[in-house]
Amino acid sequence: MKKIIFSLSMALLFIGCGDKQDEKNSTPVSTDSGKIEVVQNENAQEIKVTEKAIDKKADKYYLNYNKDEKKTYTKLDANLRIRSPYEDVAISLLVNKLSKDFIVKCSACHNDYANGVIGPSLLGKDLKFITKSIMDFKTGVKNNVLMTDLVKMMSNSEIEKIAKEIVDFNDKIEKLKAKK
Repeated sequence: MKKIIFSLSMALLFIGCGDKQDEKNSTPVSTDSGKIEVVQNENAQEIKVTEKAIDKKADKYYLNYNKDEKKTYTKLDANLRIRSPYEDVAISLLVNKLSKDFIVKCSACHNDYANGVIGPSLLGKDLKFITKSIMDFKTGVKNNVLMTDLVKMMSNSEIEKIAKEIVDFNDKIEKLKAKK
């Protein structure tokens, strides 16, 4: 009797392991498939697709850098006319950038030119403002995980040196702008 039960259970085991898919786990196949309809073209020269009507007034943007000049531009023209803060700055100033100390410690957040990426722009800021801002992070008056940990490792003389460097860079930019 044990042999019969054993052989029946083995037979059921082999039958259950067949190639048939389980209906519960199978993905249903849709029988509604799109049909391609072929029609003889009696007039090959006829335009079969109509062009979309374009409202040229709807795609206009107002962009004004010169207060005396009022113009509207398409989206593409407006994007082409976006100005960079360094547009009129000499290439030599951009090539020189700021010192390696600034680049290593500050450029990740303030860019190589101090105009801000994650952190705020330092352009146009004076020595007192920059030094006070950095010292506020060092003393705990202001709190930012990145700035606080960074400036705590810096000496006061390093902070003053970097702040002075930023101010000197700002002065060079202002002199170049004034020439124009």
